[in-house]
Amino acid sequence: MRKIFVSKFCGFTLLETLVALAVVTIALAALWKGLSQGQYISQQLPDRILARWVAQNRIVTRQVMGEWPDTRSYTGTQDMGGRDWYWQEQVVATDVNSMRRIIVSVGVSPDSKLFTLEGYIKRTQPPIAYERLFQ
Repeated sequence: MRKIFVSKFCGFTLLETLVALAVVTIALAALWKGLSQGQYISQQLPDRILARWVAQNRIVTRQVMGEWPDTRSYTGTQDMGGRDWYWQEQVVATDVNSMRRIIVSVGVSPDSKLFTLEGYIKRTQPPIAYERLFQ
């Protein structure tokens, strides 16, 4: 006659079950945190894009105006996307005398910084008078 071996241990112990639950809990918490961060970033993305455009507009405006700005801070607002954006420009001298660095910070309030962009402008030569061209 054949004997069937029956084990006394038919399942997991309480300790093994608790460890498995702890691992699952940690994995779910990490997944939840990742999802919430992704949602937060995707909600701020349109604001960051508009803030970038405002900063780019400020730097391009400085480059196109052709005037040589003083090394100091400038502040102002710009309407874009149906909202007022607060910008701050910091004009800084560089090692090259004919160049200036412009750091533009943009936010939804005067104290917030949602986006910061850095650009450079070069001092252009003053235009030559028309009469001097033919002398």
